[in-house]
Parts: sequence; C-alpha cells; structure tokens
Amino acid sequence: MIKRVLILKNGVPLINRNYEPGGERDLGTSLGEYQGIVDTISNKAMMGKAAEEVIDNNKITYNLTSNLLYIISSDLSDAGVLEIFIPELSTLFSAVFPDDFISTWQGDDVSVFKGFESKLDQIRSAFENRIITKPGSRRGLDTLSIMELPQRLQKTGLTILDAKIASFEDVISLTGITPQEIVANIQEILNAGFLYTTKVGNKVFYSVKSFGESPTSATPSAQPTPPVTTSTTTRTDGTSTTPSTAQVASEVKMRDINKGNMPFFIKQLKKDVDKIFDALMNRKLVIILLDPESDKNQVLLNMLLDTFQCFAPERELRIVNYASDFIHPRDADIIRVDRDLLQFYSNEITLDMDHKKISNGESSVYLADIIKDMSKLKHNECVSLLINRITLIEKLAQDWAKIKKLNLPTEDFISNIRAKHNPAIIQIMSKVAENVYLD
Repeated sequence: MIKRVLILKNGVPLINRNYEPGGERDLGTSLGEYQGIVDTISNKAMMGKAAEEVIDNNKITYNLTSNLLYIISSDLSDAGVLEIFIPELSTLFSAVFPDDFISTWQGDDVSVFKGFESKLDQIRSAFENRIITKPGSRRGLDTLSIMELPQRLQKTGLTILDAKIASFEDVISLTGITPQEIVANIQEILNAGFLYTTKVGNKVFYSVKSFGESPTSATPSAQPTPPVTTSTTTRTDGTSTTPSTAQVASEVKMRDINKGNMPFFIKQLKKDVDKIFDALMNRKLVIILLDPESDKNQVLLNMLLDTFQCFAPERELRIVNYASDFIHPRDADIIRVDRDLLQFYSNEITLDMDHKKISNGESSVYLADIIKDMSKLKHNECVSLLINRITLIEKLAQDWAKIKKLNLPTEDFISNIRAKHNPAIIQIMSKVAENVYLD
C-alpha cells in the first residue's frame, strides 16, 4: 500500500497526501514525523536518478528533478512504485503544472496545488488495483531469447529489455517504429510466451519479468563512506625514482549520461574512440591528460566523465579527478594524472585531451562500427544505441563465460550469433567474458 505522497520544492510540500488508515488525509505543509525522512532524502537524492531504500520500516521511493523532489512511502513488499508510480505521477504533475510555472513559483501560496490531490487519488487507486501477470506464467525475456525471435521483432524486444519495463508509448518513442507495427510486434512477442504485463487503469506496461517474481529490493539507509584507494608511487627530484605511499580518495558514483556529449567527443578525437569504449567495457584503466586550470577545461573534464558513463550505463565508475602520485590500475576506472606519471602507465590506454589523441589500447571492429554510427546521431540517440548494444554484449559475454566454465559445446552458440548479429561482435563478447566474467 502507498502510505504517503510528497512533492516538494526547496523543502516546501506542494503535495502532502496521507493514505494510512485512520489518519488525516490532507496534511498541508506539516511534515511531522516525516521531517527526518525528507531531510535524509534531500541530502542524498541525485538529480534525475530515482531510487528507493528502507527507512523506519517504510520503503521510501524518491526522484529529484530540476525543480521538484518526489517522495513516496509504501509497504516494503509494494512493487512497481519506482518503475511505474513515480514516472506516472511526475508526468501528470508536469502536465498540470509546467516546469516554467514551477520554476517561477515563489512559495507564497501552496493552495494552487490543492486541485491536484484528486488526480493523485485516481493515480494511486489505479496503481493499488493494478493487474499483474502471474509470476512464472511467462518466459523471462533476455538477450538469448531475443535472438530466438524473428529479426523484425528484435528491435522491439531489445528496447523493452533495455528499459526493463515500458509502456506502449515508451516503446514507440524509443524505437521510432509506427504504432501499428509496435502493436503487431508486441502481440507477436506475447504470443511467443515472452513479456509480463502490468495493467494500471487503462494503461499497460510490458516488463521482462513479473514484479511478483522479483520485487524491487530496497536497502536500509546508511551513511555512505567514501572509498579510499591506497597505492605506491615513485617520485623524484630528477629522472630516477623511489617508491612512496599515497592515499587518494576516488569518487565512486553514477555520472549523469544526459550531461555527456558523445558527438562532440567523437569529433574531438576523430579516431581510436573505440579503444576507450573497449577499455571501459573490459574494466581496464583509462588515463586522462588534461590541464583543468581554466573553467573551460573543468567543464570539458566533467563532460568527458559524463560521456564515459555512457560506456558503462549499469556501473558506477571509480574516478580519481587528479593524481600527482601513482595509483594502481586495479584501484580505479579513470584517473586524470600529472603528465610526469605517464612513465608508470606505459601499458594503459591514455586519452591526451591537450593534444587530442589516444595512445595504447586495443581496437575493436564491432565497437568502431558503433562509433561510426554514432557520429551521425544526437547525444540522446547515441545513449539509446549504446545502451542497447552494451546490454547485448554483456549478456552474450555472460552466456559465453557460462559455456566456457561448464566446458559445453560452443559451435551452436557461435553459429547463432553469426546468423543473428554482425559476426564482429564475437571478438568483443569473448574479451568481455575473459576479462570480466572469467577472471
């Protein structure tokens, strides 16, 4: 059961609706016992990244947008709040109160939002009465399952697989396929025994597995401790060096891929970008050389880091913003280093943004083809393409690793890949399996 819905701007509740039995429904601006929860979430919410955790025996789901903080309290077992309820709520609220209205609202009169409460009640009622396909009654959709489908259905299948859950409208917007084709494609995938459905009111959501089969797990709230990497370094007053010890705090977080700029990055380097892609996919260290002293270069550095996150959409990159002492390659994914340290990273791929070139690293024909395709796209289109392709590569690599570990026959698996995909994917699939899943 959804217990409480809060929509806040700068800590001021625009909507504060209570659904717990016996309690007052309209709570106005009074937060009461929820003040501590609001303060905790406000301090840790990341822009544009919905999340959930357990606080005081409640599952708290939240999402921070440019102007608003959405907080939903529900039962621990309530599934779909993160994937369905918050997106539907935020979409409707934005439709009623556009961003330009919210951004200029000064907090003088919250009564202007009171009319939205009836719409909120309708959304919640529809969500509470949602109809979910029974767990175990369908086949889970994964990359290998998609390879079994006819080629004309694979784009639709991969889009839903990437999104994990998507409405009919979502699939249309993400694929660019006509509504008539999407109706036919989804129906054919359903007829093949794949996809679970969740019906909320008149809207149907398609998911790769049932919510009842794998409910969203929330983790207890805890104060994060920044990870620290400790390694040795060699520093000198001349050309000879002696080791010393350095402690450098590495930033471990999910960068905002929407702030990246893939077309700009590709244009700046012109060649060998696939080597960066290859290194990040294979969990290899990337060294950055860039003088960040100017504001312009600091903006460039942040753009680079956000763009690199596109290459690892499901992973929190370990980033050392600047190191003047040696850090072991196993302790970070990306390090911007002092140029004097290059002699200690002779085997690592190096991105020299001062001179617009890439050194070391391994090329990949399949990844180079993706880079070539992305050079003609906008950034958001690049992100969509990358997520689809990375999901495919990772899944194939996991399956290949299982086959190798169990010493199973490989011919049928490889033949299936050659028949369904660009055969060049086999090279990167094998490397990721070896470096990530067989290591």
